Amino acid sequence: MDTFRVTEGVHGIDIGLFDDGVTAVYLFDDEEPALVDAGTAVAADDILEGIAECGVDPADLRHLVVSHVHADHSGAAADLCEAAPDAEVYIHESTADHLVDPSGLVASSRRAMGDLFEQLGAQGPVPRERVVEVGDDGLTLDLGANTLELRHHPGHSPDHLAVWNPERDLLFAAECAVMYLARAERWLPPATLPNFDADLVAEAIEELRDLDPETVVFPHFGESPLAGDELFDLAARELDRFDERIRALYDEHGDLDATKAAVAAELIDCSPPYDPAVESFYANLVTEGFLRHHGAL
Repeated sequence: MDTFRVTEGVHGIDIGLFDDGVTAVYLFDDEEPALVDAGTAVAADDILEGIAECGVDPADLRHLVVSHVHADHSGAAADLCEAAPDAEVYIHESTADHLVDPSGLVASSRRAMGDLFEQLGAQGPVPRERVVEVGDDGLTLDLGANTLELRHHPGHSPDHLAVWNPERDLLFAAECAVMYLARAERWLPPATLPNFDADLVAEAIEELRDLDPETVVFPHFGESPLAGDELFDLAARELDRFDERIRALYDEHGDLDATKAAVAAELIDCSPPYDPAVESFYANLVTEGFLRHHGAL
C-alpha cells in the first residue's frame, strides 16, 4: 500500500491490485471525511491503513462514495463500514441492492475474472440502513469547506458516477472517459463487461469537458498529466481508435482468443513494465466490451 498527495486535503491510496499504479481510492480530508471508491475486498486492511497514514482516523470517515458496483470499486465497502460506524455509503440506485446482497455480484465477478478473481476477493454485505441511493439527477455532499457533486454518467456501466469537487476544480473522473497507465504511457478507453456502451462514454466525455477541471484523478490510475480540452480530446480519440481497431482485428482473426492476444500485443502493450496480469485483464475487458457493444459476440 502506498499513498500519494493530490492537492491540499486530497490523497490517493494505491490498493495494489495486480501491481502498483493500477487502482487507487481517494480520501477527501475535511470536517466530514469522505472516501471515493472502496477498492477490493482483499485490500480493506490496506485501505484503512492508508486512511490513517493520510492523517484521518478511519473511524471518523463519514462518507463512502462507490462510483459503480464493479468489485474493484465496491469490494471493501462492508469492511470499511464496520471500521467507520457513522459512514454512509453512496451508490447509484440501480445497483444499491447488490451492495446489500452481493451474492449475485460475487458470482458474476468470478465468471468474468476467472483465475484473477482471488486477487479481488469476495465482498460482504453492506447494511441496508447505511446505503444512500443516488438517482440520475445526482447528489451533493457537504463535507465542510468542500462539497462533492455525485454525477451520473453511464457508459462504463449503467450505474456509473463521477465526482466533482468544485471548490478545488477537481474531478474524480472514475471510468467515465479514459484510464491511464503511467509507467507504460498508455491511455485506455473504459471498455468493460457486461454493459459497456461506447456511445454513452462519448457523451460523458463531452459533459465532463464542460466542467473545465483543473485537476483530474482516475481510479486507474492517479492524477492525470493532462486536463482541459487536451485530456478530453485524447479520451475521445482513444475511444474511437480502440473501437475501430478491435473490430478490424476481430474481422481479421475471426476468433475471440486470437483477437484478445492481438489487442494485448498491439493496443495494450504494457507488460512490462506492469505485471502480465494487467495486460491480460485489460485486453479481455476492452476486446469483449467493444465487441459486445456492437453485437459481434
